[in-house]
Amino acid sequence: MNPPTQKVQGTEGGGAQSGCLRCSLGAVVDGWTQSEIPWCRLCYLLPMRLACLTLILVGVLVVPVAAQEEAEVASSGYRVGAGDVLRVEAYNHDEISGNFAVEVAGEISFPMLGRVEVAGQTTSEIANRLEALLERDYYVDVQLQVEVEAYHSKPVTVLGEVSRPGTYYLEGKTSLHKILAEAGGLKSSAGQFVELRRVQEVDGAELPFVRTYGTASILKGEAGRDIILQQGDVISVSAKEQFFITGEVAKPGQYDLTPGMTLMQAISHAGGQGKFASQTVEVHRGGNGDKEIMTFDVSHIRKGKETDPVINAGDVLIIRRRFF
Repeated sequence: MNPPTQKVQGTEGGGAQSGCLRCSLGAVVDGWTQSEIPWCRLCYLLPMRLACLTLILVGVLVVPVAAQEEAEVASSGYRVGAGDVLRVEAYNHDEISGNFAVEVAGEISFPMLGRVEVAGQTTSEIANRLEALLERDYYVDVQLQVEVEAYHSKPVTVLGEVSRPGTYYLEGKTSLHKILAEAGGLKSSAGQFVELRRVQEVDGAELPFVRTYGTASILKGEAGRDIILQQGDVISVSAKEQFFITGEVAKPGQYDLTPGMTLMQAISHAGGQGKFASQTVEVHRGGNGDKEIMTFDVSHIRKGKETDPVINAGDVLIIRRRFF
């Protein structure tokens, strides 16, 4: 569809003058209707030329920045260590391509070069080093691509209530959330906390570092994604803590213990006391010769005469039948 034009009064010859609505440079043409007159060439071509010029300028400015950011990402990538396996691909040179294990000393045994130290370097740094060594004595121009075929240099340990506890290896920046996923995720028996332990060096001394995260927050994705693991970390997923209640309650059995749960809350979890229940409750705690039996009067607790005690994991609560 042609752009809009306007029709103005005719010239001396009586013809109608139609011109561009954007400027006064429109052509004078007799007999054309408003919808038939195109824009003048200047108004039609100038916006497209300006748009092209803008794209060129953006490309000139953005490409170097993108390249710089990509280089920064590459330079801050995974650092190879002993136990890793590297895959080296040489363009048009199959004789120097293959898999190379990083030995305990941090070196690989490479064709024609012998032992080359690679520990602590990124794959791009290793490629550049190998190319320089090969071109110094053997090749005019060689192009190498180096990748980590297998990660085995930075172990972490996952223990507790996960589907597959064991040793796992960091692949670059690895989060707590990712390692737990690799371990098969949390089991239904997982408790309320995930503990992260590591040893940190402070002023030349090795000090323990312990941090605890809530499993509920990890399952919701609110925690764990921004926690970057380090070599040697130990992750422990706690098991559910439970207590047992029996006797004159509506629903005797075993229940999950929440932090700070009290005796009255535990009884409420079991559906409350039965109509023949005694007001005296026994709490059996401990075992293996170190057992303790405590008694509490729930009627005094309700009236505020006694403190509502906190229940511990493994406690057995016994509510006996009252005697008339």
